Amino acid sequence: MRYHLALDEDSGIIRPAGFDVGEHKTSTALLPVLSVFGGDGCKMSALSCHCTYLATLTHTHQRTNTLYITNLNENRFYTLKRLADACSVLSFHPYQENYLFVATASTKLYCINVDDGSVVELLGHHTPVSGVHCGVGSTSLVSYNQHEALLWSYPSLTLTSRLQLQHSLPLVWAGHIWQRDEVVAGFSTGTVVVWSRQQQQQQQQQQHRQQQQQHGIVIDPPHSLQLQFEAFALSRCGEWLVGGGSDSGLVVVYSLTNHCVSQILQLPPTCPSIYNNNNPPVFLPHIYLKYPQVLAVQGSAGVLSIIDVTNCTKLKTLRSNRHHIEYISVSDDGGYTCVTYSNGVSKIYPTRCLLPVHTSTVSPTHTPTRDIAFHIIEKREKEREEERERQEKRVERTKELEELLDKNKWYQVLCEFGSYPDKYRVLIWSCVLKLPRNYSVFSVLLDKGIHTAYQHLEEEYTMCDKRLFRALQRTLSCVAHWSPFLAQVTFLPHLLFPFIKLLHNNLLLCFELSVTLILNWCRVWFEFWPDISVTVVNTTERLLCDTDPTLLAHLINIKVTAQHYIWTPLTTAFSTVLSDSDWLTLWDHILSNPPSFLPCVAVAFTIASRNTLLSCSHPTQVKRKKEQEEEKQEQGKEKKEEEEQKKEKKEEEEQKKEEKEEEEQEKEKEEQKKKEEEKEEQEEKETE
Repeated sequence: MRYHLALDEDSGIIRPAGFDVGEHKTSTALLPVLSVFGGDGCKMSALSCHCTYLATLTHTHQRTNTLYITNLNENRFYTLKRLADACSVLSFHPYQENYLFVATASTKLYCINVDDGSVVELLGHHTPVSGVHCGVGSTSLVSYNQHEALLWSYPSLTLTSRLQLQHSLPLVWAGHIWQRDEVVAGFSTGTVVVWSRQQQQQQQQQQHRQQQQQHGIVIDPPHSLQLQFEAFALSRCGEWLVGGGSDSGLVVVYSLTNHCVSQILQLPPTCPSIYNNNNPPVFLPHIYLKYPQVLAVQGSAGVLSIIDVTNCTKLKTLRSNRHHIEYISVSDDGGYTCVTYSNGVSKIYPTRCLLPVHTSTVSPTHTPTRDIAFHIIEKREKEREEERERQEKRVERTKELEELLDKNKWYQVLCEFGSYPDKYRVLIWSCVLKLPRNYSVFSVLLDKGIHTAYQHLEEEYTMCDKRLFRALQRTLSCVAHWSPFLAQVTFLPHLLFPFIKLLHNNLLLCFELSVTLILNWCRVWFEFWPDISVTVVNTTERLLCDTDPTLLAHLINIKVTAQHYIWTPLTTAFSTVLSDSDWLTLWDHILSNPPSFLPCVAVAFTIASRNTLLSCSHPTQVKRKKEQEEEKQEQGKEKKEEEEQKKEKKEEEEQKKEEKEEEEQEKEKEEQKKKEEEKEEQEEKETE
């Protein structure tokens, strides 16, 4: 089962229900645990230390950066903040996983509590922050840019020292090694400087805490190596530092315990660099004994390569045939890895699936073969029994669901009550139409973006609800990508809009219902395109001739064809002729009956307006009266909306009054309790 969520609203849930992130931690299959669709464009994502939270930054068409938080334990997401400036850093604290560090292009650094939204601003930088680093067991935080590195204490988040770099070279990376309480900085020439915190404190005491240049241990690369360093990565044990550039194909390994260059490695030909798009390499956790030091590298071709640093061999490759990998984030416990693609989709993978499956070769010297065979047979039998039980449970559940969602039973309910219940209408429609919910195909169409035919849809259709407009634009684009011919159909937005208005919270159902409607109820409409379908006109006129021949004769005498009184209601799905509630009940019946029921409904509308049509003597009069009827219905809809708004306001006012009364009652109770307590105290004093 593929779980997903779309960040097209301020809040929502992970679909389908029943997502459990802990079940997939030991999976070795290269399949995403969760797919996050980042709305108008996902820029970067970050995982918390135990994969409880996923922070996703999206960039909307209004040039605002929206920060979403997905709670993977509660299976929901919500909007945390909206940032006016571009974001350069997005990372969680390594062990306080509800603290998120965000750096913007305006030299600001924030620490945000993702639970309550409280923000602490860290002031001190003069240029935009390019990175933040904190160790797993560290009580210090390092933020840096090309010109300076600042050291902050945690959890007070106060500035303890400013590292005035003696080198005039740009700083590439800085971090804190909590195992030895050291600060490390890497420069563009490959020079690495290590400071000891104890020496810094002694210097600060001697210099009365003045900001001066602080000297440390300098590790220079080989002089013959002419390499422009653009990225560094610190191993999880804090003993090794790896550095490299974008086009060199070389990796320099520094030993931070011996303070020297350990080795220089040549990358495989398929991975010419360790740096791309401001995304440095990341060390993966130590999962298998055979692979102690594994590096995740994003290449220039948008491919994620897993490299064993010990022998510089490629272990695995993660790629997409259509989209490049833009950003990667690994949870600090090493359980999961989040990969952000160029199409705005972030996918969470178990970290184990990025490594080759390795079975341990360690075994005792004397192994009883009979016992091993016996255990293997036992395990196989247990696995087979478990599989049988699961299949039986699945069969039982499917039978129960088929009985509950039987089309004939729901049709009996429709005949009895006249309409489906509003609360379950979407579920009933999807069951009656047997929508497949094929998200894989839909995601491919959705990834293609907005179709060229609907890029300027705002000019033709103005809507106050932006979410509804996005749903309409995306659904029409998916339909046009699915069938390019439909992009030329001018009435398609009018036809699909009422359905999308009902289902705009679920784009998958919008698309599948639209396709089902076109394939079954509108399949004859496009035979003579761009002209009107002759088949539809002939069938409706025959039905009208059988039911009301006098009306048909009158319409023929005044030269009014079915185009004037049948085609326009059909192309708008009767939404301009009926109110919202009546439209829903009508389509309950249309979708529950065969497609031949639709022309009968169109003829019934014509007969219902028989008196008005007989009073017309010219085709223009028919058009005017149709327009007048539509205006009346629109006015009725507006009145109903106003009445509903008034009711909502009254209900809100009543709720506020009730809340005030409850607060007053609680205050009175508290005052009574205080008085009783005072009386008891006085009585106790008197008795003493």
